[in-house]
Amino acid sequence: MRGLRFWFQVLGGCVLVFSRAWALPSQSLESIEYLTYGGQAAIEIGFAQPVNVLSQFPLEMGATLQIFIGPRTAVDAEVDKLPYAQAMRAPDSREIPLSQVTFRINEAGESSVVVDFKRVVEFSVKAGRSANSLMILLRGLKVSQTVQTKDARVTQVTDSKAFKLLVLGRKALKQGQNKKAIRIFTKMLGLPDSPERQEALELLGVARLRNGQLAHAKAMFREYLKQYPKSEGAARVKQRLQDLLRGQLKPRARLKAPEKSKNKKTSSRIYGSFAQYYYRGENSVENAGSSVDQSLLLNQLSVNWRIRSSDYDVRNFVYASQSHDFASDSGKAVTLETAYSQFKNSRWGFSGRAGRQTGSGGGVLGKFDGLRASYDVTRRLAISAVAGYPVDISDKRGIQTERPFWGIGAELDGEGRDVDILPYYIRQEVDGIIDREAIGSEFRFFHKLGNFYGLIDYDIHYTDLNIYLFRGQYNWRKNTSFNLNFDYRNSPLLFTSDALIGHPDVSGIDELLKIRGEQRVYELAENRVGDSRSLSLGISHTISTRYQLNADLTYAKQNFVIDGATLGELTTDSDQQIYLSSQLIAYKWLNERDTTVLGARLSMTSIYDEVSLSASNRLPLKNHWQFDTRMRVDVRKNDSGEDLTKYRPSVKWNYRQNQTMYYEAELGVEWWRYGGNTNNANFRRLFANLGYRWNF
Repeated sequence: MRGLRFWFQVLGGCVLVFSRAWALPSQSLESIEYLTYGGQAAIEIGFAQPVNVLSQFPLEMGATLQIFIGPRTAVDAEVDKLPYAQAMRAPDSREIPLSQVTFRINEAGESSVVVDFKRVVEFSVKAGRSANSLMILLRGLKVSQTVQTKDARVTQVTDSKAFKLLVLGRKALKQGQNKKAIRIFTKMLGLPDSPERQEALELLGVARLRNGQLAHAKAMFREYLKQYPKSEGAARVKQRLQDLLRGQLKPRARLKAPEKSKNKKTSSRIYGSFAQYYYRGENSVENAGSSVDQSLLLNQLSVNWRIRSSDYDVRNFVYASQSHDFASDSGKAVTLETAYSQFKNSRWGFSGRAGRQTGSGGGVLGKFDGLRASYDVTRRLAISAVAGYPVDISDKRGIQTERPFWGIGAELDGEGRDVDILPYYIRQEVDGIIDREAIGSEFRFFHKLGNFYGLIDYDIHYTDLNIYLFRGQYNWRKNTSFNLNFDYRNSPLLFTSDALIGHPDVSGIDELLKIRGEQRVYELAENRVGDSRSLSLGISHTISTRYQLNADLTYAKQNFVIDGATLGELTTDSDQQIYLSSQLIAYKWLNERDTTVLGARLSMTSIYDEVSLSASNRLPLKNHWQFDTRMRVDVRKNDSGEDLTKYRPSVKWNYRQNQTMYYEAELGVEWWRYGGNTNNANFRRLFANLGYRWNF
């Protein structure tokens, strides 16, 4: 580990000054999986925490999909306010044209997921199979043991000239109109760069080949391999070229079908990414000089090792991060966010995952080190078991071996007609006594008109409802959808370990037991728990292929248990917030691929009221550059009579050198202007971010 830490620091480069504490956000990417949903391909993106989809754009098709996500509750919105970026390379696939997925939190604390495809595709976004995931359906594709394209329909597109031509060219090629296909694909290559160009170049070679123009076909295939040597289609085009050069290109009907008994080939591939981001901020207080308030280097390493055969699929995944504090000239040790080995066997109906992972179901709350296994008893019934140790959220290196847990569960598959039901039982101990003992169930239902996900967790030891979560989406007509999210939970979640709150002089439950006794410890834990609840209603309406309007209303309330004025006395306090926000998303204002978002938000809390206005534009240029510009204004009035206006303009550049190297830089400024009843001085802050990512 020491060597790995040194390697991270060496790659860090320069040494600057840092004086602001840094903590990684609670939310992060966990996984990207391909699966079949309703007979078509689906991409499921897993997260470390529950995810709430607010809106997406574009609605149905594009080469880039941006999904705006919200925090689980309004309380969490105040936690993850820091600039952060995490990219995950997509699993290799010959036919699923996914390039990468990026999770971002900007300076304003707003979260989004950017999904980059290798070409224009049709998609729709739904809730995932758990609260910690979302699902992207890809129309016209399907997934089997090896991913293959679906020979069914190709939907006409009206808003992309290149894609229009691609559809016409595919149709001509399928109907044997080779000369017409040649004209169409040749015309496409004369257009400005677009995501469709790669496929057009390959299909032009195919059309030339079928038309008997062997020399032209060779030239097209060679040009494809020159321009896209590491693309998902490179192996296919290389094989076409080799067959052509050897004169072995035969009609498909004359090829022998492979014998199933010999189709036992095992494939293995290692891929991943390494990224570094440097964050720097310098503030200037009126009449008080300036100082550096942020100087941080964040390193991220993601590695996948996939081993596949016709019967099984093994995935080994590691995601580690490390930040370096230049102020104290000391780096934080490498944090192993996720590290597991996952095994699936389609013949036996068995699957399992061992290592550091997120407890996205079965009553496991948060990260843990352990084992999860599942067995398909029948087509509609699976049983599961889980065991392990929690990992301290505040320090993911801290394995809490004094808090072992185990649990059992089941999955009743509704097969798309009924509700999926996933009941569970879980028991956790802490220093030999019960920490948590609960029963519960997850519920999920998918339909073309909408979907919902629910979770109930009831502690049978304390006879108390720990969590009730519901999120649902209803698609009304084609262009309008409604969202409902309700979240009730104990705050903090009820564990016997909560008895340590307010006892900084006691290091563990074992020490507290010596002082108080078991029953008194249980009472202390119950007395320390409050609750939080939030309700949000949203609507998303697509006005046209270029415009979408979103609006949502959120109400949240928290009841806290805090120390009173007298030693040992506890008192309660509460806080509530109301948020009303709207977004207008516009497509193709500046070119054929840009996206503009205009937003407004009204916040009413117990201590201040605030109006926020924002405008942003994402402008791709060719296939290499992307520019993001943003402006946000916040006008706040505190209950104390203080007025505060904040201005935050910024611009970000992204450059993709090839399929493996990505660079980005951001520059911005923030002004705080005080007025009314205040003693605070005006404030200005300059911030800059610089980073790169290497995919291997």
